[in-house]
Order: sequence, then structure tokens, then C-alpha cells
Amino acid sequence: MKILIEMPLEHYDPFVAKCGSGTQEYSTLINGMVVRDADTGEKQLIEILCEKDEAKRLLDVASRLYPKAMPAIEAGMDIAHEL
Repeated sequence: MKILIEMPLEHYDPFVAKCGSGTQEYSTLINGMVVRDADTGEKQLIEILCEKDEAKRLLDVASRLYPKAMPAIEAGMDIAHEL
């Protein structure tokens, strides 16, 4: 099952910085797509499409390294669970 995580930039950038560049979590995060505001072209958030097990690993790592990223990950998992 695919999970779509929509993470604000203010949480995405520090979370990526906390993950080691050789980890699976880092690879999952950097494959996210930038979503821009249609009017201004400014970056709004990052959409990360991943498998359920990848989302669980991101949540586990966020709980230890950057808890502010947890709500975005949990929201994506909750939406996927409802489908």
C-alpha cells in the first residue's frame, strides 16, 4: 500500500539533515516531490510517496531524531488506513 506524506519544508529540511545520507530513510525522503504555490511558484511542501513499511521506518526515525516531523507522517498513514 502506498502512503503519501505531505511534509512542510520547515520540518522536511531539518529531518533530512538529521538522517544519515547512507540510510534507507534518507533515500526515501530525498525522492520526495516539491509542491509549489500555483500563483507565486514558492515551495510549499514536499510530497513523499512511499510504501507502508517505509513510512513506519520514517516514523520510528522521526520519533528519535526529529519529532516535529511525526505529525505529517502519521497523517499520511492515517489517510491511507482509511482507504
